[in-house]
Parts: sequence; structure tokens; C-alpha cells
Amino acid sequence: MFRLIAVLLGQLDGGQVENIEPDAGVEMQIAADAGVEMEIVADAGVLRRETQVIGERAVDVRRVAGSAQIIGREELERLETNDINRVLQQVPGAYVREEEGFGNRPNIGFRGVNSDRSSKVTLMEDGVLIAPSPYSAPQAYFFPAMTRMVGVDVFKGPAAIRFGPNTIGGALNLRTREIPIGLQGDLDVALGNYGYGKGHGVISWGDEQFGVLLEGVRWGSTGYKQLADGADTGFTRNEFMLKARAATDPSARLRTGFELKLAYGDERSNESYIGIADVDFRDNPYQRYPASQRDLFTGGRTQLQLTNLTTLTEGLEVRTTAYRFDFTRRWTRFNGFRKGPTPFNALALDVAADEPFRAVLRGGDSAGLDQSVMISDANRPHVSQGVQSTLRWKVGDEALSNELEVGLRFHHDEARRSDDSIGYQMVSGTLVPDSLGRSVSARRVDYTRALAVYAQDVFVLRRLLIAPGARVELIDSFSANKLRDTSTFDRNVVPLLGLGAVYSFDFGLSLIGGVHQGFSPVSPGQSADVRPERAVNSELGVRYGHNGTKAEVIGFWSEYENITGECTTSNGCAVDEISRQYNGGRARVLGVEALASRRQRLGALGLSVTGEVAYTFTSAHFLQSFTSDNPIWGSVAAGDFLPYIPQHQLSMRVRVNKGPFEAGLGAAYYGEFREEAGQGADDLRIPSRWMVDATASFDFGPARFYLTATNLLNQAAPVSRRPFGIRPQAPMMAQVGFKYAFR
Repeated sequence: MFRLIAVLLGQLDGGQVENIEPDAGVEMQIAADAGVEMEIVADAGVLRRETQVIGERAVDVRRVAGSAQIIGREELERLETNDINRVLQQVPGAYVREEEGFGNRPNIGFRGVNSDRSSKVTLMEDGVLIAPSPYSAPQAYFFPAMTRMVGVDVFKGPAAIRFGPNTIGGALNLRTREIPIGLQGDLDVALGNYGYGKGHGVISWGDEQFGVLLEGVRWGSTGYKQLADGADTGFTRNEFMLKARAATDPSARLRTGFELKLAYGDERSNESYIGIADVDFRDNPYQRYPASQRDLFTGGRTQLQLTNLTTLTEGLEVRTTAYRFDFTRRWTRFNGFRKGPTPFNALALDVAADEPFRAVLRGGDSAGLDQSVMISDANRPHVSQGVQSTLRWKVGDEALSNELEVGLRFHHDEARRSDDSIGYQMVSGTLVPDSLGRSVSARRVDYTRALAVYAQDVFVLRRLLIAPGARVELIDSFSANKLRDTSTFDRNVVPLLGLGAVYSFDFGLSLIGGVHQGFSPVSPGQSADVRPERAVNSELGVRYGHNGTKAEVIGFWSEYENITGECTTSNGCAVDEISRQYNGGRARVLGVEALASRRQRLGALGLSVTGEVAYTFTSAHFLQSFTSDNPIWGSVAAGDFLPYIPQHQLSMRVRVNKGPFEAGLGAAYYGEFREEAGQGADDLRIPSRWMVDATASFDFGPARFYLTATNLLNQAAPVSRRPFGIRPQAPMMAQVGFKYAFR
């Protein structure tokens, strides 16, 4: 029926199978490893059956334990964006906090976890951790180009216990292209406003035993923010990937093969952490202060990954991956004043006594050394490397089966922190070095070695599926502060348990539920009283899929034994507090995730219409009172709302397709949220906002023309006041592009 490229080759590095020859009249899309959605759609446009692939086993979606949302290649090509924030709009339970408007440094959270720099979410590419230092410094200062991805997998609830180290909110996995059978090529070029441009090319060849793929993309923009001297405020990024594979004869009883993956990426961004005061936002939301004129981010990343997949017998396989990532970033940027108010207080609180400092930011002359603008030179080399192996063993049939998965990962990562500060006087709108020279702010080395082991057993007895799981993390962390001549060592052994269950009915309805222990590790160098983040997470809901209609409603509940926060520059902390973590004690996050979609063919008009909606309600509170130096917490009273978590989020989209033409219109609602813990009406808040976008495409043989536009209403709504002042959502951005593919 299908030729799966000998299972072996099609499942290496993420598991996506391409070049499948389906039965006549049926379009099939098989997505990646562990819970990826597969849809089989008849020519008549009616959804016949919906399954998910766990490992290489296709399972009815109604019988998948835990919450998982999958965004496939077709939807990613429809959106045509490099901004992960836009992609996650349609995922219930996902929160994003925009920063620079292009998604280069995303802030992602799931089910109430802090979204700052996505550090509480397990980020993966093809099943391998991709944060700069996943245990020691997981803040996402690097995020891959979405145009290179063919799928995005979001795992929450018990489904997330297989992925660590962070298991409270969930995991996000990005899937890259597989090496196909035959010679293939793809070209994608696009132009847009604000100097936007993209060039993306792929060339590949393969047969059942050997193959190679080369991919490259370059994109950038001159930026939409405005400096008084007209300088560029945009960015330029490059990414390249090479894959090569070799395998034994697929007809052999013992099948084995290797895949090598090499990747490189770099970035140059004229980006700043500084925002503007509310009064200036009302005057011109897209202005940027002259105090940021020297701000520059440069980064580079290399990746080496070697995967072996060996099929021992039918139903028994072992996959092993060795990996190493090196990431270096250097950010020269505004970081405050030599003496005076913090930048956040100066810009967000509008205190009259701080007006002279605000005037300096706007380009007014500095009145003495106290008003020197401090420029931080932050240099961060990161290393992440390890070996992970997974064994899968399946026995039984559809009515009675058991699939055991056991995984092991040994991981080492490190982060070196070098911070210097240089003072500048503002003179006639230009920054001029002051007389005090360079000062050293930080010299620090952190590293972590972790051994993680997990096991999950999926047992199916007709309508009932039960999936117990367990995970153990053994974590050794070390930190050396060279300025203070101090060092710390810490060891944690963390056992975690989880259980998911599904009961399916004949008419398309499934009941799902589960409970698991959530965990987020303590980073190196913390004081002895800082404890890991721990929570018990539960979910209960229903899932329905039949005849072109899909719906899901899941309630979730996270009961925190200890919630933690961390000082970062991106949430407004001072240099000497960076990376310090804080206990927040008990907290509770309750919520409901709902999604629904319907695909309907209007035969008389020859149209196919698809409607989708996703909604999230979240209630997140501290359960005890305390005082914290964490700037987004401060003095907390029991019952205070957690910051940066909106109560309501809504995403709606409708698409119309007729022959080679498709057009879509979407709207996303981001609810109001607090920027500091509290429950009063006068708390510092970011108001609710709408984002409207549109897509259109026309296929002409192997070519495609497309058009996308975001923020169609061109609203300059604020998205955050962290770290230093209010920042706007990006204005209306449009691009027109052309794709060509040969097979």
C-alpha cells in the first residue's frame, strides 16, 4: 500500500516520511516522531480518518493520551513566516510575548509558565534540545528560521514527560526536511515593506540507501523603528543545513543506517532592549531613542548531529543520536545610567524627578558623569552536547497491543558570561565616551551535566488506552564567579511520574485525562535556599473528530509546590542580578483550552471552506504572600495574579479554496495582562489587542505566487514594558513571494 522508504530512512531525524505513494484519490501527510498528526483526506474534501504517529505507529487520534497540537507543512507554507509567535497563535494554551516584532528572540510559555525567553519550555529540533545551554542558561537568544521547518509539534500534559528538562508547561519540537527519494529542488524568494527580503533554496537527491540535502536561507529587514539619524534598525540572518544518509539494503532482516546533519547560522541585528516612555509612545510609537544608537547584536551557531537507527526485529528498534551545538552571541546595548533610576522605572513610572534622565535618552545633553549612558558589552559563548538513545518495542495488534519506549540521554552544557560596561555622555544627540573608561561587570562560568532516563508504556485494550510514564533526572551543576573568586556545586536527583488515559467511542468521541509531575531545574550558581520548580499537573477533556469536523476541550490544573522566577535583562534586572533565581512558593494555574475546525465543500460553487477557532482561558494566582527582589514579582500577597499571563486568548481563521487559488483571513485576540504580580485595578498592565492577518496564494503548475500581510489594521498597540520601556507590536507588514519546485 505504501512504501515507507524502508521505515529506517524515513524515520531518521524526526520521522517525517515523504514521497509516499498513496492509494488512488487519497492525500496523506505523515508528520514526525512521537505524536505527530497525520490526516487522510478524500478527494471529496471529507475527513475520513484522523490518526497520529507515535514512533512509526499510526494511532487513531481519539486514542492518543495527553494534549498535543501539530502544525504541519501545509499550514506553515500558508503562513509563510519566520516568526514562531505567529505560528503559535493557533495553539490553545500557548502564550507569546512579542519583543522586536520579527520573532528572532521569542518569549513562549505553555499553560501558565513564565514566557520570558522561552526558558521554561523544552525546545527541540528533530527531537534534540536546541536552547543555547538547556540546563545552565536556556534563554532562547537563538531560534531557527521557520521557513526551513516542515512541522511544529506542541506537547503538553502527560505527553510532555518524555521530554525534559522542563516538564511543567510542555515541549515544542521543530521538524526539518527529510532527504527524499529522487532529485528535488525548491526555490522561495520574497520581498516586503520595511526593506524585507528572503531567499531560500533547497536541492536534494536520494535513493533507498543513500541521499544528500543542502538547504540555505537568507532573510532580513531594515526595520520599522526610527532613529533620529535614520540609521538601520533591522537585521540580517543566514542559515544553512546539510544532511547526508547511508543505510543497509532495506530488504535485509537487520536494517541499520546513519544520518549526518550539519548546520550553521548567523545574525546581525541593530536591536535594542530600550523602549520609550508612555508619553512618547502616544506621540510616535515607532521611534527609538538616540541612547540606543550603538546597540548591536551579533550571533553565530554551529550544529553537528549524527543519528543511527537500527531495526532489530519487526517492532523493535533503537535510535541513537550524538549532538553538539556551539552558540556565541555578543550584544552591545544600552543598559542604564551610571547613577540614577533604573531604566524601567524611569520610562514606565513617569516620576517627575526622573525627567532629566528621560531627556538624556531622547538625545538631550548629559549633565555630568551621573547621567552617563552605560553601554553593556555582553559576550556569551555556549556549548550544548550529548548522546541520547531510544528503544521502542511494540507487540500486539489494533485490538490488543503494547508499546514500550525507553530513553536515555547524557547531556553536558556550559555558558560563559563576560560583561563589561562603558559610559557615554550624550552630546548633541550623539554618544561620546566619558572619562571613566571600561568597567568589568561579570566574569562567570556555569556548566551542567545531566543524566536523564525515561520510560513510557502505551497499553491498548480495544477502546481503552493507558499510558503510564516515569522520568528521572540526575543533575550536577557547577558555577565559578571569577570576580568574586567563589564557586558552587549542586546535585539534584529528580524522579517524575505521569499517567495518561483515553477511552474512545465509535461515533468519534474520546475522553482523555492524565496527571504528571512537572519540574524545572535550578540553574548553576544559585544560593542554597533556591529550590527547583515543582508542580502536579492534571488535565481532563474530550476530543471529537468525524466527517470533516474536529473539536477538543481540555481543562488543565497545575498545583505548584514551588514556582520559581529568574532575573534576566529581558525582564528588567540589573547586571549584578542577572541569572539569579527566586522561590515563589505555592501557586495555582487553572485553565481551559478549546479548539474546533470544520472543512466543508460547497459543491455548487466549487469551493472548499475551512474554519478554525482556538480559545484559552487561564487563571493563575500565587497562594502565599512573600517579598521578592524579582522585579516582576516584588511584594506579593496571596491571591495576586501571576504577571504576563492573559486570562483570555482567541484565534480565528477562515480559508477559501477554489482550484489553484486559496485565500485566508485570521484574527488573534491577546487579552490584557499584568506586568507585575498584583490584583488591584491600578496595577501596571498591557491592554488587550487584536491582530488581523491575511494570506493568499495561486498555484501555477510547479510554481506558486503568494501574498501575506500581518496587522492589517496597522494598530500600534503596546506589547510590553519590559525590560526598559513600552514597545509596540509591529506595524502592518506585507510580502509578495514566488516559489518553484521541481520533482
